[in-house]
Amino acid sequence: MLMLAALGVLLAGLAIGATSIGGVFVVPVLGALAQVEPQRAVAAASLGFAFTGAAAWWKAPRGAQGGGWALGLSALAGAALGALTLAWMPGGGVRLAVGVVALASGLFALFGRTWQRASPLPGIVWVLLGLGVGALSAWSGTGGPVVLLPLLALLGVPATLGLDAAQRVQLPVALSATVVNFMADRLDVLLGLAIGVLVLAGWAIGRRLAQTLPVHRLRQAVALALIATGLAYL
Repeated sequence: MLMLAALGVLLAGLAIGATSIGGVFVVPVLGALAQVEPQRAVAAASLGFAFTGAAAWWKAPRGAQGGGWALGLSALAGAALGALTLAWMPGGGVRLAVGVVALASGLFALFGRTWQRASPLPGIVWVLLGLGVGALSAWSGTGGPVVLLPLLALLGVPATLGLDAAQRVQLPVALSATVVNFMADRLDVLLGLAIGVLVLAGWAIGRRLAQTLPVHRLRQAVALALIATGLAYL
C-alpha cells in the first residue's frame, strides 16, 4: 500500500508539472493508501509543495510578474490563517474542502471558457485572491494552482500570466502553512520531505511531457480525475 501511495504522489506531481493542477490528489492518496489522518496529511502535503514552489520560482522566466508581491505576501498571510484554524476543522470539514476544490476545478478545466481582460487586475484583487487561495490551500492540503488557476481564468487573466502566478504561489503558501503546522505539532517532517521529493520528481517529468504531448489532452485527463476525486470525497 505504501508503494501505491508513493506512486500516487509521484503521479500528482506529474500532473502539476504538466497542467499546473493535480496537487489535490496528494491528501486523498495519503488517506486512502497510507492511512494518514486528514490534518496530518494536509500538513505533510503543504511541506511537500514547497519543493515544486521553489522549483517554479527558479524556472520562471526572467521578469515574470504573476501577481507580484501583492499575491505572494497575501497568500503567505492567508496560508498562515488557514493553518492556524486547521485544528478547528473536523476531519469531515477537511474532506469537504478537498472535495469542493477538486470538483470545482475539474468542472472548470473541462467545461470552462476563457476570455482575456483588456486591463491588468487591480492590486486589491490580487491581495484578496492571495488571502483566499492561501487559506483554502492550507485547509485542503493543496499547493495553490488548483484553486488559483480557475479564478484567474474566470477573471480574464491571460493564460501565461495565470500559469506563472499559479506556479509561484505554491512557495509562500507552503512555507507559511508549514511553519504553523510545525509549531502546532501536527507536521510529520519526514513524510513531508518524502512527499516533496516525489512531487518534485513527478513535476520535472510532467514539464517534459507537456513539451512533447498535446497539453489539452493532459488537461482533459486531469480534469476527469479531479471530478472523480471530488465526487468521491463529497
